[in-house]
Amino acid sequence: MVLIGSGLSLSEGISGMWQLSEYLKEQIPKLVSSELLDEWKLIEDKIDKGMGFEDAMASLNQDSELIGHIVSETAKLIGNEEKEIFKSVISDNRQLSLSPLLKHLLFNQNELVIVTPNYDRLIELACESVGIDIITGFNSYYCGVHDPDNENNKIRVINQKRNVGGGVGVRVSLKKHVKILKPHGSLDWYEVKGDVIRTQTKINARRLIITPGTSKFKAGYQQPFDYHRESANKSIQKAKAILIIGYGFNDEQLEVHLIKKLCEGIPALIITKDLTSNAIRICTGLNNVTSVSVGENNDQTKVCINGIETKHNAKWWSLAEFIEGVLI
Repeated sequence: MVLIGSGLSLSEGISGMWQLSEYLKEQIPKLVSSELLDEWKLIEDKIDKGMGFEDAMASLNQDSELIGHIVSETAKLIGNEEKEIFKSVISDNRQLSLSPLLKHLLFNQNELVIVTPNYDRLIELACESVGIDIITGFNSYYCGVHDPDNENNKIRVINQKRNVGGGVGVRVSLKKHVKILKPHGSLDWYEVKGDVIRTQTKINARRLIITPGTSKFKAGYQQPFDYHRESANKSIQKAKAILIIGYGFNDEQLEVHLIKKLCEGIPALIITKDLTSNAIRICTGLNNVTSVSVGENNDQTKVCINGIETKHNAKWWSLAEFIEGVLI
């Protein structure tokens, strides 16, 4: 299975946490006043003093009315950036860095599971741009309900086969596909009259994305987040190998199972520009984990295999460069 964090989206042109926090510092004061503005200023002060956005958001009450504004503005920023990337892929033949990797990962299996906390749909685009089917837990496209069991029919292939005795039987197989699990939600998920739907059209309804901070511990145990989180953790438990791309090890809801699996000795490869302090703390001493990250400058890569660190004059910390320089 593959675990993809915000580092991959950042490399394609989607704002990371720092850019998002700067955008919200500009927008939120225009939208709120009185007590809500005072509440936001407390978060803003923590960010200005050097606290990370996710840690600053952890101080926000999980029932705060600010959350709705933060979700809306986050979706607006990422949605606008995503739209430009979609245009360049569809109209200008741009290739996302994940796309050429997918066929390598599917060569010996019919289902590849990708887990991501990202809200954007670049993984979905990367798959479809190279002709690979995806399932996301939703039936239909323009007004799809969350119905994972029935959605599986999309990737089933039924063929007739002649039995030894001359009779005709049926063989069911699966098309090669990618199953995308998004425990923090997606830009195209909405709640409409109590129902969870997916639609590609921006509508006036509550978006189903979970912001960093304490709100994810309340929302994360409601549908559809609950299904995606539980399915993600089951996939981690069943995995025989894990590829981790641009992920900072900052999600407690996934890491209970992920860390346990890594400590059991499962082969894992981390490809990221910067190894976070959490990633270093968790993976140090685990010889089953190979890491590829930036070296002393952007033109250098640091590789750690079996606890032995080497440096290379290449940009293998970039997924596109890794594929070109290592896989092909």
